[in-house]
Amino acid sequence: MNNLKQKHNSLLNREEITFEVEKNSIPSKEEIKKQISNKIKKPEENIVISKINTKFGSKTFEVSAKVYDNVENKKKYEVISRKERKKQIEETKKAEEEKAKKTTE
Repeated sequence: MNNLKQKHNSLLNREEITFEVEKNSIPSKEEIKKQISNKIKKPEENIVISKINTKFGSKTFEVSAKVYDNVENKKKYEVISRKERKKQIEETKKAEEEKAKKTTE
């Protein structure tokens, strides 16, 4: 893992990092989060992987990531995708239905 750029954004309370990873296949976002958390000593919940780029036929991947100071700032500034938002809504509905069943019993 070679650091290319590291910039502290004090306005958004985060660290913006760009680095290279050499691997035979595309690394998963979870793998990269673990590597970053080990290197920077911050929890994985505070890390957001923006993008993973490569050039055709190359084994080096350029990764852009944002490391927030705390979870509250991450929730405040990061956009939740439609898929994740829909999943959260479904989970809350299921929890409410289960609660309603327990109260009626």
